[in-house]
Amino acid sequence: MYENENQSKNINVNIINNTPVIGIICLVLGLISIFFLSFILSPITIILGIIGLIKKQILLSILGIIFAIIGILTSPILMTLFGLTAIYSMGL
Repeated sequence: MYENENQSKNINVNIINNTPVIGIICLVLGLISIFFLSFILSPITIILGIIGLIKKQILLSILGIIFAIIGILTSPILMTLFGLTAIYSMGL
């Protein structure tokens, strides 16, 4: 009767982290890319957004991608690279 109480018990605990880290990073970088360094942060944000979509972090990733697109549209350097200044100068 007391033998069962004295035996050591093996307990395995698996900790699963469900925090959407990539989605949060994507969202924060997307917000920052609207105001600062958008020519660097917008492409990184889009890549992280795609990875976040693959990992099922849909809402944060989509918001991050939207902010990255806004950052691209408001960046003079990226507008020059993509030729958007010519489109804006034509009045379209």
